[in-house]
Amino acid sequence: MQTVVCFGDSITRGQVSANYVELLEERLDKGEYHFVNCGVNNDFSYNLLERVDQVIALEPQVVTILIGTNDVIATLDAVGLEVGLLIKRLPQQPDLEWYRANVVETVERLKAGTQIRIGLVSIPVLGEDLDSLPIQRVRTYNEALKEIAGHEQVGYIPVFERQAEAIMASHPGKGRAFQGELQLSVELLASRFLLKESYDSISRREGFTLLTDGVHMNNQGAQIIAHEIEAFIRAAGSPGAIPS
Repeated sequence: MQTVVCFGDSITRGQVSANYVELLEERLDKGEYHFVNCGVNNDFSYNLLERVDQVIALEPQVVTILIGTNDVIATLDAVGLEVGLLIKRLPQQPDLEWYRANVVETVERLKAGTQIRIGLVSIPVLGEDLDSLPIQRVRTYNEALKEIAGHEQVGYIPVFERQAEAIMASHPGKGRAFQGELQLSVELLASRFLLKESYDSISRREGFTLLTDGVHMNNQGAQIIAHEIEAFIRAAGSPGAIPS
């Protein structure tokens, strides 16, 4: 049986977002794959680097890494920056070069002395206005991920690209932009955990296609993540394959 670790932040953890790891468990044979959810709410790339030894200790055959949403938000939003510096105890203000360095070191630590198949998942959409500054920032970070994947000879999993295609197919005009929506996130928690409203219902009410609060996934958004990671996992089972 192959152990697959899904390493990331709240989008991976699936407590305040539709859970793509559970969808993967439904899609793939439980007799062949064992999934470990290593997502932690609010994590930045620096926090993943701090936790990488815990993942190595699990002796996985496959690790997917989905990280960067909070790194990007901290460059756009004062509240996101405060979360990083005060709550997640970051030693410096996040920026692209530090993100790149953290991801590279995480990958190299995972590769050292192991045969782990690694897939870097592109950062999902941040809001659904594909012309907005948050989306352009995400594109920039994803270009860095592509470069890292090529240099380190690991997989690149195009979640952002597939989500952007889904948004373009759904919206005749611009989608709803991310604007540092702390209020929406608070409303999400209240609607989901107090009123027991579904993620898809919240998403429709807020005018999103894939998201609930501009950051976290509804079921369609999570299904896209699960679909792309499933393809990587199946390809990773082929000897000598480096999926992209």
